[in-house]
Amino acid sequence: MHQRTHCNGVFIAFTTTASSVVICFVTVTGNMMVVLAIFTDPNKELKTPFNYFVANSAICDLFVGIVVDPLSIIYHYFEGSERRFPAARYYVYFPYFISCTASVLSLAALTVDRYWAITSPLSYRLKLNSKRAGFVAAGIWAFAVMFSFVYLLIGYLKCAFVFAHTAILATFLIMLFTYLKIVRALKDQILQWEMTESGSADSQAKRQAIKWEKEVSKTCLIMLALFLASYLPSCVFIYIINLCSSCSCNFIHVGRDIHILFILANSAVNPFVYAWRFENIRKVIFKLLLGCRDYRKCRIFHGNPESNWEI
Repeated sequence: MHQRTHCNGVFIAFTTTASSVVICFVTVTGNMMVVLAIFTDPNKELKTPFNYFVANSAICDLFVGIVVDPLSIIYHYFEGSERRFPAARYYVYFPYFISCTASVLSLAALTVDRYWAITSPLSYRLKLNSKRAGFVAAGIWAFAVMFSFVYLLIGYLKCAFVFAHTAILATFLIMLFTYLKIVRALKDQILQWEMTESGSADSQAKRQAIKWEKEVSKTCLIMLALFLASYLPSCVFIYIINLCSSCSCNFIHVGRDIHILFILANSAVNPFVYAWRFENIRKVIFKLLLGCRDYRKCRIFHGNPESNWEI
């Protein structure tokens, strides 16, 4: 999507178009299910600050699926057809940078939330509520919009370079730092709680709590792995398309499209981390898919339907 790509890349463009169609379908379907599950849950088990961060991340990714993915499909189709895109390019790039920035910062917010909840549970319960989580989510979107104006000042290539060295790098460091801290805190808690009597009711409750926190931590690790799998190759290709002056036109074209597709694909895989690893969200999604009005009438649901999502 820049000046060096106007070469013999018809096959590349149509391949990117087809890939964007698949990514668009998966992104919209998966994230729509997560958003509906959280905001329409009849038992209100999902109305927690953490789940509002999950919902905000899903909304960011849904924005990618509804706005950015279709624009990518149209742009690359016109490129493959060797026809001029009917609108200015900033209509493609501006929402692209907004959605990508909001998406990566939402992942950072999720991991910080888990870090705070596990390392300082009392402070977390007292200071963070749904309203404050909403303010954080609004701040993420406001920053994403303001950051995207950088594109209008310096262009796509330089803005992608800045994006890689600010939002992506900062989010990776936050996710890595919080994950390591969470693992350390959990090990300390396990050692402490193993000293309590296993037969007491208090001990059983603590063991259930630590089991839940382990699941959340595993999810954070998967999020970190998916983040690296999506953004590391993308960052490599950002360097290539910016710094490789001897690369062929087609190679730059492939690098540019892979860079875009990897970032778009991240929004497609994120909801499945939430939907299939978190039992309560999974229950509500199944309820929506099966049209069940009552969890107990849905035989597909297993475990305790009254299990509390909160820590």
